[in-house]
Amino acid sequence: MTRAVALAALLAPAIARADDPPPDPTPAPEPAPEATAAPAPASVPGTKELAERVEQVEDDSAELARKVRILEAQNKAMKEELGSMRWLGRFITVWVDAGAFAVGGDGSGIRSDIGHIYFPKYIDRLAAQWVFMGDPLSTTINSLGEPADTSDSREIRTDTVHSGGRPSLIVNSVGLSIGKEVGHGFAVAALAELLPRPDHDLLDIELANVQYRPIEGTDLVISAGKVDSVLGVEYRSQDAPHRLGITPSLICRYTCGRPLGINARLVRDALSLSAALTNGDNFDRRFEHEDELKANRLPTAAAHVQWTLPVGQGLELGISGAVGPQDATSARGLVQWHLGFDLRLADFHGFDVTAEYVQGIQPGRTMSITPCDVAPCLSYKGAYVLVDRVVNKWLTPYVRVDWRDAVHQNGVEFVYESHTLRNTIGVHANVTSRIIGKLEYTFNRELGGIPQFADDILTTSIVVATD
Repeated sequence: MTRAVALAALLAPAIARADDPPPDPTPAPEPAPEATAAPAPASVPGTKELAERVEQVEDDSAELARKVRILEAQNKAMKEELGSMRWLGRFITVWVDAGAFAVGGDGSGIRSDIGHIYFPKYIDRLAAQWVFMGDPLSTTINSLGEPADTSDSREIRTDTVHSGGRPSLIVNSVGLSIGKEVGHGFAVAALAELLPRPDHDLLDIELANVQYRPIEGTDLVISAGKVDSVLGVEYRSQDAPHRLGITPSLICRYTCGRPLGINARLVRDALSLSAALTNGDNFDRRFEHEDELKANRLPTAAAHVQWTLPVGQGLELGISGAVGPQDATSARGLVQWHLGFDLRLADFHGFDVTAEYVQGIQPGRTMSITPCDVAPCLSYKGAYVLVDRVVNKWLTPYVRVDWRDAVHQNGVEFVYESHTLRNTIGVHANVTSRIIGKLEYTFNRELGGIPQFADDILTTSIVVATD
């Protein structure tokens, strides 16, 4: 019995495990994670908060703008400082114009009508020696308009070159150009040329004026002093460094003067306006003695209107005129007038064209049987056409045809019957931006039955400028 009880005790756990269900081969699932609470939605800013944020952005923007202004001011100050260190380069330009020339005959463009053969109408008025045929300025040799010789001319009494028909080297001029803005819309401009000549050197103060730009950003300039002409277009490029060719046209004497006075120029899109009140006309009397302070009690009024059309790189059409007391006389009531038309066409199939026509009258005054004995009489008309083509960046050939028809009488002193046609061929070479070489030949021809005489011109020029 005792053995039976002990055996039962040993077998009890095994019997108990046999009664348990068999184990599940699949692993028990992991417990699901505890659910987390969803985040609370962000709160929408209110009107006050939005206003504060906008104010902060505006403050930041204002601060950024302030810093930009400071940087701009510093940049401007730096540029002005650097500019002040380079003022000489912009303030003064010096050039030297030198060349050589040869003119046919005696170097002059006039001859006397000995024997009154060609103008017999003066036989009872003037000695034949003082009846001149031709043009005293037709044998100009440089940009100043100096004739190679004036011969017996009584109109141009100062013979600055006096070549006598001999070819020569010449220093045409030493130029000094000054121009600088001084602030508040004001600027100064001046141009002087020294002419080294055999007898004595000449100093010509061509320009000296104060300029004022009243409205910033507007192309309106008012000048007072010794100012440029406003007639035509040739005066704009008459100085040696700026002139395409060497010599001026036959009509430049009527439009290229630089009188004392005041002028105003306005450019507005395609329209260009110029007007002037001057102490005398716009004639260029560079080599004639005259008083700068005229005896006239009234000024000469002149104006130019120009319109640009979209042809080529621009077709400029202009009309100009002047009216005022006759110069070179104190006689009152003598009114002279001038009328001109001009055209400039830029880069039309590679060609540039410039043309002008002028005409005018100085009525003069007569007190005796000799006409124009109290005040000289002058009637004139003339024109030129200049055509050039830029072959490459340094070479530009050109052709010019110019013509003048004028009668100028001064009592028993002289009378000029000028009926002249000139044909000029030349070449302009930009060796560098500051070195220019020019070569020009002009054929002079007399019209109206006047005999031909030797006065053709070969002239050269080399211009070296500092700026």
